[in-house]
Amino acid sequence: MKLDKLIEEFSSGIIEDDYYRIGNIFYFLKAKRSFVKIHFSDAEYSGRVYRIDEDAISIVFPEFEDRPERRAVFTFEALNRFYYCQVLIQRAEKGTVRIQFPKELKHLIRRLYPRVTFDDLFMRFIIMYSPIFANKEEERSFENRFPYFYKEIQEDNPSLRVLYQLLMEEIKSITPEFDLKLHYKSPPLDLNRSQKKVFNDKENFLIEDVSKLESYIEPHAMDILQNYSNEYTDILNEEGKSTARKIFQDIQKEDLQNFLQSYFLSPITMFDSVIGYLRMETNIFDKFSISAKQASEIVRILEIFSYAITKIRIRNSHFDPSSIRTRVVNISMSGLLMEISDEFLFEYLKKNRRVKMHIPIYGEELEIYGEINRFFSSEGSYYMGVLFFKSRPGDITHLEQFLYENMHYQFF
Repeated sequence: MKLDKLIEEFSSGIIEDDYYRIGNIFYFLKAKRSFVKIHFSDAEYSGRVYRIDEDAISIVFPEFEDRPERRAVFTFEALNRFYYCQVLIQRAEKGTVRIQFPKELKHLIRRLYPRVTFDDLFMRFIIMYSPIFANKEEERSFENRFPYFYKEIQEDNPSLRVLYQLLMEEIKSITPEFDLKLHYKSPPLDLNRSQKKVFNDKENFLIEDVSKLESYIEPHAMDILQNYSNEYTDILNEEGKSTARKIFQDIQKEDLQNFLQSYFLSPITMFDSVIGYLRMETNIFDKFSISAKQASEIVRILEIFSYAITKIRIRNSHFDPSSIRTRVVNISMSGLLMEISDEFLFEYLKKNRRVKMHIPIYGEELEIYGEINRFFSSEGSYYMGVLFFKSRPGDITHLEQFLYENMHYQFF
């Protein structure tokens, strides 16, 4: 590894500055007769620790060539860690170099399994369902309330038709008056005030009782639901109570003229971007309103429905045999680094981190499950580190053999 890259690699290393701990590390190197490296004047030498004094350390470098320069970089491996420090050479004679006792060491924890880099290894992947509810109790409650819906989203290839039919059944059980619209390219330009809250702010909007002004301006008890309470507070603070109430009384008056009793709007998303919405309403002839509990249940169902839309989109683009294959930059027994070019997918995977992967090895596809635990981007490409947590029986053995045959170990 070149010196400038080495320095960059250790720039975020963990610092060890305890004198006695540093001394113990060098005694360990001496006892184990471990090799150390010194990077000095554009050259690199390997040697072993010979003597440790209170203020200096002597190391034997058989091929060392002295120069007027006195500063050097010192690296070694010990206790499953890579160490680095900048040192001052006090003197060098007959292959023995005496360096000033380091004030601090930097270290990086070495990986348990070495990674193998490939230029031509590609895989397919799909996201796995991750709980979207605040706790297990809510998750279990949803599963019990909507078992068929919950079962369908667990599938690798959920049926959008089945999920749509289940969604329609739940909506129609509340009210027959509804409208579901999708806008894949861009939202319409003629949005009204409530639609803008759904498209622009991604809010779930409920007016529970049009006959009561409080339904417009008083906050809902459930945080998941919104109305005009925030806008009312802003106008109240800026222009006073009479102006604020007049604005929302006019909105209420228009709704009453349309014979509305209650109405609810909620967004439908793909990759967390709004692509459509559901609107439900009741009128004064129905003599009932959409309750906050009913609205909150529909919100959860739509979140699951949106997840299914995204999952199907990812399957079509990154998992089906005819889809784009995803490059595996490097792989080890414990995980891999994958590269994609889709920024929307990259951002979505930061929240939905569990993936199922099919990796072609020896003419077969290994099925391995992992969780993404690292994200970074570089020059228009997006990278994710995946930690394996499950596989089919025998697949890890095949991977181990594959890595063993392709291993080319590098010290750094």
